[in-house]
Amino acid sequence: MATYIFKETQRFSQLWIWVLLAFSAGIVLFSVFNPYESNINDIWIPLGIIGLVFLLFLSLSLKTRIDSTSLSFSYFPFIRERKYSFQDIVAMELKEYNSLWEYGGWGIRYNFEYWAYNTGGRFGIIVKTKDKKFLIGTHQPEEAKKALAMFEEYKSQNHGS
Repeated sequence: MATYIFKETQRFSQLWIWVLLAFSAGIVLFSVFNPYESNINDIWIPLGIIGLVFLLFLSLSLKTRIDSTSLSFSYFPFIRERKYSFQDIVAMELKEYNSLWEYGGWGIRYNFEYWAYNTGGRFGIIVKTKDKKFLIGTHQPEEAKKALAMFEEYKSQNHGS
């Protein structure tokens, strides 16, 4: 069996997200220097919230790894590493999807059928276990196909178990 390792780390890198955050921070900062503002101490709470949101978006990362026997992923800072042996996975497939329409956006989402973990893009790996189904977004569909082929080879050699 081929020993290919698929590794991907994703972050929120869409320009529009950062522009929106910067615009929000600009409004807060503008109000600090507004001569009509009566109490400058009122600005620290909104400024702190904006700062925390910036830190959250900077720290968010979706890490995926598929090796010859397992799939693992984490979505820092919300989900620690989850690891699934190929023996526990019934099926994996690459899917092209629209996160906004199918899940209502990006991040950790649920569409009443299964969970999705993504940061953007239009491709994902659907993973089905005996009792779970979820999607992990990927920005590298061609590389993911190689990992899925390795999974299929594993399943065929082990008679689907």
